Amino acid sequence: MAPWDLQLLQQINLHWTHPVLDWFFPAISAINAWIPLFAVVVLLVAWRGGSHGRWMLLCIALAVGIGDGIVSNTLKKTIGRVRPRDAMTGLVVRDLAPGKPDILRLFKTPQQHPSKPRRETRGKSFPSSHTVNMFALATVIALFHRRWGVFMYGLACLVAYSRLYVAAHWPTDIPPSAALGILVALATVWAVDWLRRRFGNQQA
Repeated sequence: MAPWDLQLLQQINLHWTHPVLDWFFPAISAINAWIPLFAVVVLLVAWRGGSHGRWMLLCIALAVGIGDGIVSNTLKKTIGRVRPRDAMTGLVVRDLAPGKPDILRLFKTPQQHPSKPRRETRGKSFPSSHTVNMFALATVIALFHRRWGVFMYGLACLVAYSRLYVAAHWPTDIPPSAALGILVALATVWAVDWLRRRFGNQQA
């Protein structure tokens, strides 16, 4: 770990803070809490987006599934980098309060506590699955709808930053994770488009 890696993390986690941000960043980092909203958007796109929208949803499902289930999980197990909140003291671990269903957590006072080193020598810090997934999502949407893609890239950057704010990842985890998400999405859309043209022409 480079000295600047820790210094930047400490600036973000300890100094560039605000009570509003103490709720905002854990909230956008808690992906499960937003699943009902995601479900509504998916249904609307599938219903009103036509075949173009449905192909986009297929590409999103494949890109996120590959990025999270294969790429991220494989690299996490192979590299085993320990999360900052599990590797050292002196950081603040932030999260939403527990609750069921998860969406109710958004309306509760967030929690925070000091980080505590654990005995484990391996962890799941690299890559950041949140970052991989969000940049894969943003890239697919940008390839289908450029204007919405700009918005989604902004949201992806906020989610990536939130992972530093809550002490879940090191700063050097983030750029490679974003690149992985973008590459997976580009490869997925290219593969789906190639299959569509290949088998679509055969059927014609």
